[in-house]
Amino acid sequence: MADNSEHFFKRITRKYRLTIFDEQSLNEVFSMPMSKLKGWLLVILFCMLMCGGTVTLLFYTPLKHLVPGYPSKEVSQKIRYTALMTDSLLNEIERRDEYLLLIRKAISGEVVGDTQTDGVESFSGVTLEPVSGDSIFDELIGPEKYRFTYRVSSGDELSRLNFFSPVRGMVTNRFNASPGHFGTDIVGTTQAHIASVLDGTVIFSEWSITTGYVVGIQHENNLVSIYKHNSEVLVSPGEQVRAGDVIAFMGNEGEYSTGPHLHFELWHGGTPLDPEQYIAF
Repeated sequence: MADNSEHFFKRITRKYRLTIFDEQSLNEVFSMPMSKLKGWLLVILFCMLMCGGTVTLLFYTPLKHLVPGYPSKEVSQKIRYTALMTDSLLNEIERRDEYLLLIRKAISGEVVGDTQTDGVESFSGVTLEPVSGDSIFDELIGPEKYRFTYRVSSGDELSRLNFFSPVRGMVTNRFNASPGHFGTDIVGTTQAHIASVLDGTVIFSEWSITTGYVVGIQHENNLVSIYKHNSEVLVSPGEQVRAGDVIAFMGNEGEYSTGPHLHFELWHGGTPLDPEQYIAF
């Protein structure tokens, strides 16, 4: 066995000479010693270089688009764009879910933790003045009608909104975010009409043990208005309402109620606002 191995090694390492001659003059042009082992190594090296070059051309040059089944440049760009848009949509869905969860907690009477009040402070310099009414016109429409309240400020997206007073009455408990009172309590008579403050879509209309019948309305500009302690509601989720439409009747419903009143909340982008800075009750 050892003799065969030694004989094989001698055969592959036997020296040969590779010579190249000029065909016309037969002069030697190139000459180099050669063996079978060296020849095999050169062939293997040549194949590796060819494979590496081919892979480089197919994966790192525009030639890759000529390979059958490989997406074109336009398709690749669309795939990357679609992936980016998908990530953006997922982020927007997560933000929407968090926003709706915050609204649902606020409507159901739960304590909202880590509530930001920066948005409230940013409106602290805003002055609110009710529109001076026409006495003759007021007599014509009667005491049961509601009046618009204008916010006479500028510089933000809420500056040009005309809020409709949800109910006329006396404010007994004002907005105070620190202890968790995110709205304003307005005392009135039982079955008094509760109106929507702006045009919008009803997103919540259910009974709550702590706050009675509750209505939540989504408005433009990322605004949500909430009406609690109602004795009866007149709207359903998904219904479109206009500013001034009667949506419920005032009541004394829920464990947190101590008499006929409306607990009204106004939220902007998930941040509670002081309703009295925008509406004259």
